Amino acid sequence: MIALLYFSDTSVEWSLGASIQLQRTVGSVEAGLQELLIKGAHEWVLLWDYEFGAPDIDALKQLIQRPVDVWHAGVKLGLRTLPDVLNYVHPTWMYTKNAAPDVEHTSFRFSTKAGLIKLDALRRVGPVSSQYLSLEMYGVALGYKMLKSGAIIRYSPRLVSVDFPDANVPFQDEWLFARQFFPPKWQRWTLLNKPGLAKNLSQWLRTHSAESLNVLPVIHSSLNKLDTVRYETVSVLAPTLNRYSYLLNELEQLSKQTVLPVEVLITDQTNEAERVELDFSKYPNLDIRYFPQNERGQCIAWNKLLQEAKGEYVLFLGDDADDIKPDFIEKLLSTRQRFDCDMVASNVVEIGTPEKPIHPYHFVSDTFPITLIRKSVVVKAGFMDMFFNKNIRADHDLAMRCHLDGALMVFDSSAVILHHRAPSGGLRTHNARVITNHIAKNSITKIAVPTSSEIYLAKKYYSTLQYKSYIRIKYLNQLLINGSVFRRLLRGLVFVYKLPALVRSYKENYSSAEQALAELPNR
Repeated sequence: MIALLYFSDTSVEWSLGASIQLQRTVGSVEAGLQELLIKGAHEWVLLWDYEFGAPDIDALKQLIQRPVDVWHAGVKLGLRTLPDVLNYVHPTWMYTKNAAPDVEHTSFRFSTKAGLIKLDALRRVGPVSSQYLSLEMYGVALGYKMLKSGAIIRYSPRLVSVDFPDANVPFQDEWLFARQFFPPKWQRWTLLNKPGLAKNLSQWLRTHSAESLNVLPVIHSSLNKLDTVRYETVSVLAPTLNRYSYLLNELEQLSKQTVLPVEVLITDQTNEAERVELDFSKYPNLDIRYFPQNERGQCIAWNKLLQEAKGEYVLFLGDDADDIKPDFIEKLLSTRQRFDCDMVASNVVEIGTPEKPIHPYHFVSDTFPITLIRKSVVVKAGFMDMFFNKNIRADHDLAMRCHLDGALMVFDSSAVILHHRAPSGGLRTHNARVITNHIAKNSITKIAVPTSSEIYLAKKYYSTLQYKSYIRIKYLNQLLINGSVFRRLLRGLVFVYKLPALVRSYKENYSSAEQALAELPNR
């Protein structure tokens, strides 16, 4: 059932399967894993260091009963800050941030000293480079590849009781990781921004032979769904602001769902003089509850609906979704039940943007688009933060708090839904989301500067280094627009011309974010 690869000065007895004693080297671990993959006689492998004593067999048996591919104790074992390259490439990525050590949560920081892997998932993913000098970075690289390959990978505080300080790994390992997982442009960016140019350049050149990995999800096909989907109550949340045509289209499509929502909740913040009396009798299959609101703001709307919702799950739909297939809610519930997860993110396709190929696999999500979520998780997280009431990133902030509480969010590529980029209503009413990143990337004159809510979000959850990296990347992206070299040169000139105004705007937004952060304990 569970094979054992272990580090110990003496041999140990193991009753759950084969056991292989290892040397404390990457090569020894690689050889042990390959031996088990070739034999194919076990479902799981436990990597374990007996300096922690014997593993808790009851805990292991309980963990392998859950629909998770990898369990580990890396957050406690000194891997919480690795790899450093993420501070320069993905500084505000959700999974750069760990939850507290006593909270089970999604983390790629796998440890070879205490880690449990489903061998079929490992077989599908394949090995990482055996060039790593340290077991610490080898484990992190393996965990990162597993996550990016679609594995459900979780940190468990139950595996070990110790708590190690942050590990120091060879500089070469840091650059080997960068070489394997990030394209050359981000390697060069890291060279320019990471302290110690000469030392970094030396190790970057030394790792030139490392194989670059183009990792895609390959483990859990989203084309497969449960034979029987258990009914669970879902409240659909659809706040609206002067978008009645979109809303009525949604209601028509929701009324045809194979699994009907227990209710559809609507807040209407349209001006009273322009508010329309809607005829909900056209949708007899739906229990629609309507709440007019004179005070405006997205968080006011969402929080009202969250407080009113009766369902075990809530679906953050909004008022401008389209092409909601009849089995949309059924697919989300199927994925939720398949992985026993707290949140299921749908595959949102923005109308008017270039089509992207759909990779038909589930994977751990790091975004919060149109999402199904257990209501109790939202309640525990504290609903929407009112600082985002009239600005962007409220959904990202809620997702971060859920992640830090230990919630598991899975992306369902098969649950495709369209999203209108409505020209009016929504956040555009508050002069937010006027210049999106998509607009800025395709314009010579329009520049998307960090908003107060983006600054607030980055400073709220991340280190000073990560925040500064985020700001640099944000402005770098304003120069790297789509199109010819001539367009980019023109963009550079426009950027220089607008620089004084951009600096003023940044300072104002920074001040607003700092003030809100100072008030955070009272929010």
